Amino acid sequence: MFKSKIFVGFQYLIFIIISIVLLKLSFNKIDVNSFYNTLIDGNYWVALWVFIISILAYVSRIYRWNIILKKVNANIGFMNNFSAIAIGYLVSYIFPRGGEVVKCMLLKKTDNVSISQSVSSTFFERIVDLLCLVILLVFVFGIEFTSNNYLITNLVNPSQFIKNYRIWAVIVVGITIAIIGFVIYNKFKTKDSWLVGFINNLKDMLSLLVNLRFSLHTIFIWLSYYLMTYLWFFVFESTSNLSPFQAFQIMMIGTVARSLPLPGGAIGAYHLAIVFGLTAMGIDKELALGMSFIIHGFQTLFTVFAGFVGIVWLFINKTYRIR
Repeated sequence: MFKSKIFVGFQYLIFIIISIVLLKLSFNKIDVNSFYNTLIDGNYWVALWVFIISILAYVSRIYRWNIILKKVNANIGFMNNFSAIAIGYLVSYIFPRGGEVVKCMLLKKTDNVSISQSVSSTFFERIVDLLCLVILLVFVFGIEFTSNNYLITNLVNPSQFIKNYRIWAVIVVGITIAIIGFVIYNKFKTKDSWLVGFINNLKDMLSLLVNLRFSLHTIFIWLSYYLMTYLWFFVFESTSNLSPFQAFQIMMIGTVARSLPLPGGAIGAYHLAIVFGLTAMGIDKELALGMSFIIHGFQTLFTVFAGFVGIVWLFINKTYRIR
């Protein structure tokens, strides 16, 4: 147990160092005075609209997760659901992926949702989001090839991506795990086990892929992510001249960067990715770095705000729902 804690602590320390190094690379050849002057000259009324859209995205996520949970006969109150999501995001900001565990523990406490129900719903939600990300990346590649407006294509380089043996190794391992899981499931499906319950829950959730309400919430969530990037472009005159598709490219780069298991919402990696994208579009590096700090900084503040609201809700209602 002690050795495992040391390993986790060491791993987290490595992630922090990586984030610091990437953040330092973002500041490479930056004029600090110009960077500061750039930040104070922005039109920050845009933040109001981003705030509203961020709230709507949370609401949509709550309803979408409720749809998933109802598939496994778990009925959650709106605010308990919000608290689990908001606190989960806050924890993940500090400890990457840790928020998923916290979400499941909170639902167990507040609504007595079984671990297999909450874990399977969270896992299914992540599969859906990953599938959406892959679809959007394919869409971006298609538009870039037809318009000769290469950005993500140059960053990823699909031909090298396909030749990368690590990618195929991950695919082979994934298929192997799926086969082993299928064999274990068939062997123990008549027994009452956590794994069988988990797989059965996932099978029940698969029908949601063609559920209209679930699909509309998923589309709205990703549209919100896009607007929470695009609207910030209107803070500065130079970035306001960029096209909606260029904003989409920046959103995709940022989304991929934030999927990395780094603390602080992939701090450093996100900034470096946005700076790369915006400078490739002809934006000054100081302005590009300023934009990355504005987008990331606002989302950090919103995550802390939502998490705080979730904690307060659970605290004041501890005699009502929490067991």
